[in-house]
Amino acid sequence: MKEIMKLWLVAFCVQCCMACTDSDPVNGEFEPLGLEYELPQGKSDADDRIVDFYNKYSSLILYDYPALEWNYEFGSQGYIDYVYELPDPAYVGEALDFLEDIWFNFFPEEFNREFIPYKILLAGKVISTWTNSAMPLLYASKDAVMFGFCSDTLRNLTPETKQVIKRDLFSQALSFWILEIEIPEEFYAISDYSSAATEDPSSPDYARKRGFVANYSYVDYYGPSEWCTWVDWLTGMLNKTSDMLAYLTGMTHRTSNDWKADLEYPLVKQKYDILRNFFIEKYDVDFQKIGDAVYE
Repeated sequence: MKEIMKLWLVAFCVQCCMACTDSDPVNGEFEPLGLEYELPQGKSDADDRIVDFYNKYSSLILYDYPALEWNYEFGSQGYIDYVYELPDPAYVGEALDFLEDIWFNFFPEEFNREFIPYKILLAGKVISTWTNSAMPLLYASKDAVMFGFCSDTLRNLTPETKQVIKRDLFSQALSFWILEIEIPEEFYAISDYSSAATEDPSSPDYARKRGFVANYSYVDYYGPSEWCTWVDWLTGMLNKTSDMLAYLTGMTHRTSNDWKADLEYPLVKQKYDILRNFFIEKYDVDFQKIGDAVYE
C-alpha cells in the first residue's frame, strides 16, 4: 500500500511540474512559468502609479510577493546568498520617486519599454549573507531586478550614497543591456586590440594614446580597472566588449568635467564622440547626462 502511495505521489508531482511549465513539443523541453500577479496589489497609496507603470512599460513593480518568487529570482546569485524582508507599503511611493530619479527619467518611453525588466521587486531590506551588508540594488537577470531600500532608509540617504546607488545600478544594468543594444562598428575600428596596453604615459602603448579608458565599474585601492593592460588568455587579444563597457560605464559614472583629461587624447575623444552621438541619434539616450546628474 505504501509503495502504491509513493508511486501515486510521484505521478502527482510530475503532473504538477508539467502543469507549471511551457512545453516544447519538438524538443520535449520544459520552461518554468513565472508567477502571475493582479494589479493593483491593494496595500499602497502608490497602486495607481504601479498600474500606470505596467500599462506604459509592461513591467511589474511588486511589493507583496511570496518567498517562492524571491527564491526563484534572487535567492542565490553564484556563490552569494541573500536574505530579505518585504517592504512596508507606506514607502512604495517614495521608492518609485527614487527609481524615477536615478533611472527611469533618463530614458525615453520606447527605450524603457524595451529595457526595464519585466519584474521589479521592492524589499524593505536585502542582506548579503556573504558580506553581511545591505544591498540597495540587485540585477538578477534582464527580466528581474530588486530594489532593497523600500523603507525609511530612503529618507536618510546622503547625496553621496544616492550617487553610489545610481552608479551601481548602471554597472549592473549595462552588463545585461550590452546583449541587446547595437554598437557602431566604427567604434571598434579606432583602436588596435592585438596587444596589451600599458599604464605608462611615456610609452607609445599607453592606454589613452591607444584609445582605451579605465573601467569605473571596478574601483579598488589602486583606482578604476585598467582592463586593457592584459589580453584575453583564450584569444590573445584585448576584449572589445570590455572596451565598450569602459566607455559606457564611464559616461554613467563620471561627469563631463571628469572626462576632460582623457578627452585630450585624440583616439579617446574620437571613440567617446562616436559612441555618445550614436546613442543620442539611435535611441534618444545621452549616457553622459546620467554621469552629469549629481545630487545635493
